[in-house]
Amino acid sequence: MRVLLVSDLAQTGFGRVGRELATGLMDRGHDVRIIGINYRGVAGEFDAIARKSEAGSASERIAAAAAALAADPLIGHIIPASDGGDAMGYGLTAPALRGTLWPNWRPEAMVVVADPKAMLDRLARDDGSIGQANHHGVRILNYVPIEGRDLPPSMRILWQHVTPVAMSAFGQAELERLLGRPVPLAHHGVSSSFRPITPADPATFRGKTITSREDAREALGFTGRTVILRTDRYGFRKNYPALFRVLRPVLAAHPEAIAVLHTALLDEQGDLRESLSREPGATHAGGLDWEHPQYRLTRAHDSYRGVTDEELRLLYAAADLYVSTTMAEGFGLCLAESLACGTPVVVNDYSAVAEVVGPGGILVPPSGYITNGYAHEWSLADEPAMTAAVERLISKPSLRRELGALGRQHVARFTWSAAVDVFDGLLAPVFAAEDGVDRRLRHAVGAV
Repeated sequence: MRVLLVSDLAQTGFGRVGRELATGLMDRGHDVRIIGINYRGVAGEFDAIARKSEAGSASERIAAAAAALAADPLIGHIIPASDGGDAMGYGLTAPALRGTLWPNWRPEAMVVVADPKAMLDRLARDDGSIGQANHHGVRILNYVPIEGRDLPPSMRILWQHVTPVAMSAFGQAELERLLGRPVPLAHHGVSSSFRPITPADPATFRGKTITSREDAREALGFTGRTVILRTDRYGFRKNYPALFRVLRPVLAAHPEAIAVLHTALLDEQGDLRESLSREPGATHAGGLDWEHPQYRLTRAHDSYRGVTDEELRLLYAAADLYVSTTMAEGFGLCLAESLACGTPVVVNDYSAVAEVVGPGGILVPPSGYITNGYAHEWSLADEPAMTAAVERLISKPSLRRELGALGRQHVARFTWSAAVDVFDGLLAPVFAAEDGVDRRLRHAVGAV
């Protein structure tokens, strides 16, 4: 089947979802074409490398990038979203569905990986092409993160035009409550890159073989430290200001502990360095930069490529625990990846978090709720309770090991192969209606 995929395609973060889906569907024999958000194309990659490289290092970096791009099975199937004149590729939806974006190629189905707001924006700016395509039998699927409770009735209009596919059982329940009909579920997977570092399954970093958590800490300059990690966006929903408050008494009580933040310095929440400057012990390092003896900023977060999976695995493996004050998660990939590497988590217990973390960490009930800008509910972390949970794990290495092992076992159930199976079933070419609901939809809902 000819499938149009619209998704983030960065090498890290949410882009992993689009890449895993695209690769899996291609492996199932589908002809997949992609509008890639946060994807700058081959020429763009080389230009970015050349700009970042120091004199004499550009050729080496470009050669490495060329090798990586040559090995990417998606090359040749992607058009950067920015080619449509906007970062999300809204201007490319109509040409793709009408068969003019790729010569002699018109999709039979479309999968859009997008939150409700982004999907509504696409509907509003697609010149009616999604509604027309749906009317002519082109199935439109929206793989959608549902991050909070009590979705507003106004969102029903969105899923009159497209079929939602939930990323979590939490999201599935919220959608079914809103829509009054079955909704299919495809949990995210955890990529095979994320697993513990052991002598039998080592990592490599700058030419050195890494065989243990201690090796990983030494390689990253964290020898002798207790490492608290967080790796996600510096956005409003992630609530980093609460993280600083949660960690403040912990770091004061444990001078050997450090917090490693792998996130963009500038994002929706503002400038991370401004928050860092408020922490006791922070010092001005010149310009806009601030430093703190117990905080490490990786400065390697990138909307396009970021660090490699091997480097990210090393970060997870070097950490003693992962801490997140997130207000809501549609799934929680970073949490699952940390657990897959054997590192337990402390996290605000709301939305999809409990089903993803399971027994692999300490789930702290929220202290309250707020209505977000999309008219549904996010949660607020119970900061003193989270501080106590972090303190408990720092003080009990045996508990960290126990939870890490349980968490790794728990997240083994989340595979991209299973997610692709759901979409493969939903994209099957038979459209037989039964009581107004597609039989394939009934089958997909009943199979998960």
